[in-house]
Amino acid sequence: MESSADVVVLTALPVEFRAVSHLLRDRSTLGHPQGTSLVKGTLPGVGGTVAVGRIGAGNLTTAVIAERVRQWLRPQALLFVGVAGGLKSEARLGDVVVSTKVYHLHPGKETPDGFHARPAPGAVSHRLEQAAGIALCTDSWRKWVPDEMRAAWHEGGPHVHFQPIIAGEVVLNSSDTPLRDQITFHYGDALAIEMESAGVTRVADLSEDLRVLTLRGISDHADADKAEADASGSQDRASAHAAAAAAALMCELLPETAGSGGPSLAARPAVAIGEAAAAEAEWVRALMAFDDMSRGDFRHSLLADMGRVLGLPRAFMATESPMARDHVREIVRRVNAYRDPPAARQALYAALEHARPDDGALEGLSRLLS
Repeated sequence: MESSADVVVLTALPVEFRAVSHLLRDRSTLGHPQGTSLVKGTLPGVGGTVAVGRIGAGNLTTAVIAERVRQWLRPQALLFVGVAGGLKSEARLGDVVVSTKVYHLHPGKETPDGFHARPAPGAVSHRLEQAAGIALCTDSWRKWVPDEMRAAWHEGGPHVHFQPIIAGEVVLNSSDTPLRDQITFHYGDALAIEMESAGVTRVADLSEDLRVLTLRGISDHADADKAEADASGSQDRASAHAAAAAAALMCELLPETAGSGGPSLAARPAVAIGEAAAAEAEWVRALMAFDDMSRGDFRHSLLADMGRVLGLPRAFMATESPMARDHVREIVRRVNAYRDPPAARQALYAALEHARPDDGALEGLSRLLS
């Protein structure tokens, strides 16, 4: 059976990986032929699947793995979740930063007059950033933080910031260095610094089917006190907070299961995958028989109608492809991977019947439903 995941979460450090994987139920292991391993599971009360991996630090490694999982698992969203150093006083230890853009720190030109930065902002997904704004607009996301950490909170607990992030190839442990001055001068709107997100956004820049977003917990202030902060357990707390924010975002992206009530629910069975995989080609042919299926706007409208029929808070999600047949194939694959495949197929038929009630291709599609 072909491997897939609705959302992939990448982390750099073991503490970050533990914080995310701790939230998953029904866990299993996915192995790529080149050796990359991810843990796949579900979030309590939420349909769809999540895969999380620990890949180590650095933008180059992150770019390679992000492209690998894009082709391998074809996720609807890719999140990088972990810790970061805060660059401003408003970024308190334990706060969460959601990236509105990602600066690659090192591009520039060195001259006798000094270093001249050439900022290369990486674009994050507008759709994911907006979904995060909804998911994190109240303090309800904090329910995903372990009870023992919430009990130790002071000053009202962590806050969420939506601001740019810098990603470089260096651990910044000083507030009084030429690099810190360069950051202040060229990237004054950045709130945090880390070492992976530039790789993720570069992959997204070069792909038409990958949405990315970074969520980081502040574990230090990128200064000489970093070692002391780490020793106090700040990375554990920051990782747990970032993982909680990511879980709240995924709840916004993925459909709820019947009777869901958040992370206190008992573990639920994993989503049935590929229930109609053998008939995928037949479904693709039946859908491509509709004259308007070659139009991107028609397919988008179709997905929106499917979402309404299924009672989702958004359109039915299927990663877009520049080729119509590839997009249709992805729609069929997502229908088969839905938590209730028969309901998804009925929603697809209902959306097409509403949009094109007189199209003769409906007859062929109805035979597949019987």
